[in-house]
Amino acid sequence: MNYRPLTEGDRDQAKALWQTCFNDPPAFVDWFFENRYRPEWSAGTFDGDRLVSVIHGWPMELSLGKASFSALMTSGVATLPQEWGKGYMHRTMTFLRDQARERGVRALFNHPQRLGAYARLGFRPSTCTSYWQGEETFSAGKIVPFSEEEAFSVYRRIAEKYDGFVLRDRDAFHLKMEDYRADGAKGFMLDQGGHATGYAVCFDKADVFGEEVLSLGAYGPLLHELSRLANGREVGAKLPPDVEAAGKIRVQNVMLADEDIWTALEASGAPRFCVDEY
Repeated sequence: MNYRPLTEGDRDQAKALWQTCFNDPPAFVDWFFENRYRPEWSAGTFDGDRLVSVIHGWPMELSLGKASFSALMTSGVATLPQEWGKGYMHRTMTFLRDQARERGVRALFNHPQRLGAYARLGFRPSTCTSYWQGEETFSAGKIVPFSEEEAFSVYRRIAEKYDGFVLRDRDAFHLKMEDYRADGAKGFMLDQGGHATGYAVCFDKADVFGEEVLSLGAYGPLLHELSRLANGREVGAKLPPDVEAAGKIRVQNVMLADEDIWTALEASGAPRFCVDEY
């Protein structure tokens, strides 16, 4: 077996492996490989020329107090079903970690589908999210159409409150919004006193779910609007863990990082929260 960074020539095999292992909509898969495929930050295990295991990487800056640290978001961790149980994912992740360290990135993080999946590799819980399921009734507020520019302003100010938060610039935020749109999401804003103070990006399908819900103050009007859209259907949202709403707090991300990064996070004492990375 050969472990190496991916190349542009591996795109088709990597896409086919993703489609084999994940039940994602074709539109999202097409969007990912058109806009999020970063072979130089990704790694694969090859049996000759055949890709059998892969991890996709994307470099990001995460907040830490008034500073930040470089980290590599890992996603699409997949192995051909007939090759499961042979340790390829473990060795591919170790290879990717070593490659990242050589480039000055000393933290890998992931949003695991199953908590504990990467514990034996040294990953620890790093951020938490409150999953609200419509348990409360809130008052309405002034809801206005979504503005990407105003949402970005809210996003950057929210980032100052949390550790482990992805520090996107304007272009990266736009790409994230395009990710959502490619998957059928829509958004709205909360206006207070003539200023945008919050926003929600949600999926309105069989139920209504707020995938990214952020506010500089009141969350109630945003949750009220999600409930109104649901109109009797199930409704839920992902919220920061310190928001006063009845939600179940769960680990969102896990991280493999050098010990000094963990020490700095403990010393900061700020809540740790990260919106969806992709």
